[in-house]
Amino acid sequence: MCAFQKASLIASLCGGILTGCAVVPDLPPDWAMPQREILRHTACELQTAFRYLDEYPPPKNIFVARNWTIAVTLNPKLEDDIQPGAGLTRKVPTKTGAIRSSNWVLGGPNGLTADMRGDSTSSLDFDFDSAKLIDDNSLDCEHEPFPLHSLSKSIGIEDWLIRSVDAAVATNSSLAKPSFSKEVFTKYSGSGSYTYTFPPGTDLLTLSAYYQLDQILNINISAKTITTPLSAKTLPPGGKGFGPNAPTGAVLSTVQVLQDQRSDLQQIQQAISNLKLNTD
Repeated sequence: MCAFQKASLIASLCGGILTGCAVVPDLPPDWAMPQREILRHTACELQTAFRYLDEYPPPKNIFVARNWTIAVTLNPKLEDDIQPGAGLTRKVPTKTGAIRSSNWVLGGPNGLTADMRGDSTSSLDFDFDSAKLIDDNSLDCEHEPFPLHSLSKSIGIEDWLIRSVDAAVATNSSLAKPSFSKEVFTKYSGSGSYTYTFPPGTDLLTLSAYYQLDQILNINISAKTITTPLSAKTLPPGGKGFGPNAPTGAVLSTVQVLQDQRSDLQQIQQAISNLKLNTD
């Protein structure tokens, strides 16, 4: 086996071992992402805003509080990275007083490093009906959450929605596709190194790692679809038609735009607008 084949085999073996050591992050613990408290507080802010707009409705039916569906999406993105490294330096010959000597360095200043990275992305969707949310008296909005998480505190959706409706009233316009987004980014990182020096040279070990959590809360509000039934007659009632297929009455059909499709398209549009350009 030639030297190149040996090097390729060693590289493949090391790559397989390091791939097995890579860690894929799991869903963050409740203290880092309290899903129940985040959703509870979001629903309470939405309920307060819609109840206010239902009690004090804007003129000209600009915003009918009971005529909306709400999609709340919690999209956590996790990434962790571990970079171990090792290296050494050697002086040849090691004896003092040599006329000529050579210094060998393996791995450069930080040694040979490996990058083991894993990431995980999930999406949690929760749907609300504004009319049911307004009438819901079982929602515990007096509860003060213990976790000190930004998304479980005031997120500003209540003030934003009421002010948006006021702006629509002032300009005699309408709200087409209201959407709201909030993002919380947290990153933990650390590094360390160990160096052992002795006459022939030095041995060094390094280790660095980070864990980051990017939490995005998206709220999409879409108007309920108004369906209008259409009556159609293919043949007059009682006509001959085609024998047993002769109609006995009008055939009713309903044509409508699917509400789920409209909401999904709105969520996709907001997800695209949340994308950040990577300039690294």
